[in-house]
Amino acid sequence: MKSDADTQRHQAAHPDCTYDRKGDMPESAQAKIIRLEARNGVLSAELESILETKEAQLAACTCGSISILGSTNQDSAVSDLYHGAMTSPVLPATPSSYAAMDGSAPLQDICPEMSVFRLVDELQPPPDPVLHMWHGSTDVSTNVWPPNLPPPELLHHLAETVFSSVPLATRVIHRPIFMASLALPPSSPRFPHASILHAICALASLYTPIVTDIDNVNSDSGMSGVVVNAGVFQRRSHGAGIFRNSDKDTRKAFNFATIHSHWSREASFKSLHRGEAIVEQVQSMILLAWFHHSRGDFVATVVLVGALTKLIAILGFNASSSCSPLSRIPSGYLYAGCPPLTAVEEETFRNIFWVAYVMERLVNATNVWVLSFEDMDCSQTLPCRLRDFTKDVAVPKQARQHLLSRNVLVTHLPLSTDSFTLYVKAAVIFGQVRTFNCRYKQHYDAPDVQSISTPASKAKVRDPRETAEFKALDDVVDAFIASIPREFKDPVGLNTGAKLDPTLYVAHLLPHMATITLHDPHANVFSADDPSAQKILSAARGIMRLIYNVCSTTFDPLFLDHMSSTAWFLAGTTIIRFLAAKTAQGDEVEVGILKEELSAVKYVNHQDVYTAVHNGIA
Repeated sequence: MKSDADTQRHQAAHPDCTYDRKGDMPESAQAKIIRLEARNGVLSAELESILETKEAQLAACTCGSISILGSTNQDSAVSDLYHGAMTSPVLPATPSSYAAMDGSAPLQDICPEMSVFRLVDELQPPPDPVLHMWHGSTDVSTNVWPPNLPPPELLHHLAETVFSSVPLATRVIHRPIFMASLALPPSSPRFPHASILHAICALASLYTPIVTDIDNVNSDSGMSGVVVNAGVFQRRSHGAGIFRNSDKDTRKAFNFATIHSHWSREASFKSLHRGEAIVEQVQSMILLAWFHHSRGDFVATVVLVGALTKLIAILGFNASSSCSPLSRIPSGYLYAGCPPLTAVEEETFRNIFWVAYVMERLVNATNVWVLSFEDMDCSQTLPCRLRDFTKDVAVPKQARQHLLSRNVLVTHLPLSTDSFTLYVKAAVIFGQVRTFNCRYKQHYDAPDVQSISTPASKAKVRDPRETAEFKALDDVVDAFIASIPREFKDPVGLNTGAKLDPTLYVAHLLPHMATITLHDPHANVFSADDPSAQKILSAARGIMRLIYNVCSTTFDPLFLDHMSSTAWFLAGTTIIRFLAAKTAQGDEVEVGILKEELSAVKYVNHQDVYTAVHNGIA
């Protein structure tokens, strides 16, 4: 008999051998399969017995939920849709029942497993008041889809459409994290907020061919031809009475995009009232502002942007942690927002601020209204490159800039410069020009008001172009254009073969817009020697070159940043001023050139409007 010491010496000499104790022999594969199959049969029998018992109890139930609509699968779907209608704030007081039918071909091509629902007038709602207290199907499920959202397949398509079609969407929402959270069950706390999802539905409907409804409401029957739960509006057959009352505004108020924008605003208001998911509400407000701007709803856009900038200031997104104010209040209580938990979240907050900053300046480009954000109050770091944000790549602090950095507008650090960074800097320049125009008379012409200028210099100023501020702004515009890095010189990609970059395209338009805005009030277009007239004509033709470049490609203008059309408009108004002057002077050669340039502006704006109408925006 071997001792323990002998066994250990044998094992050390033969390390590949294994020694099992007596009685510990492993179970063979065949025996294990037989044992598991037997166990599976027992469990299956127990499960069938439990299900039979529960079905018998359910059949004997007298609560009324089965007897109202029946117990078939189709009736369950009908009931789910009816409950979605009952929770909708924009539906009539007496909604109709729903029935399932096949969807349209384009939708089935992309989402073949989806069914599309429509209202059926022949089905009348049951008069039983118990229906108003009923809360859906009797089926037990852990994955209850929110009632007013489109089906998951369609919602995923709409989200991908927003990310691929809206230039700055991937800055406001971190795409990989959002798409991963969208795949979670709706009961998960990480599932996206309803306000964001409804805003995505509204915005994506402007770009996708799936949503084809524009004006599709029969006011005589309330919401005939409308799908609310699936979010798809289905046109009824001709002769069924659609558009009997020709009230276009009433019909348009209930189309797919508008109804989802309404639901987004309502969900956002409820969350803000409770103080929940504040950052998600900011993101949804940005998406809704883009939606209304795309449709030309100027008042709604300005109101949303104004509320958005105020909310961002309350959250403290405009301030850097290294530039906290002097206060006895603890740093954690200076602002209403919670500190970011991850680097991606911190960069998302930063991107949200800069997108809102740019939106405020460009939405108000053609007016003189007071802005919410002053440059001196914006100590936030400039954004990083999109690829670093998407991949969660850390950028060293020494490679980041802020508005107080030396020569920030003409110095572009390689590790933190991309098209959006240039876009932000160009918007800063444009905002400074706009602010100068709005405040000039306060500083130089207002009587008995303390000015930033000395009284001596104030008395000497007769022409705004002679002020140091005007000259500095004029110089920084030219310096910014000259300082753009070589790899960002061609936004259309005609010389490099790269894809057209909508964000970089606007970054090239904004300096020309700033020049026109700065010099336009002082330009004498009847004088060939007037420097301001020469400046605005040169800037307008700089915009024209960018128009020619984009028109020489097959790029759809719908997918450009919508501030592009504002720049085109400024170029058009400038050309019209010179056209009137040259016509009065009888300069036929110059009149012919200006008419050709004006035709190009009309063409590109017509293309933009035509695409919008074709896609149901206008």
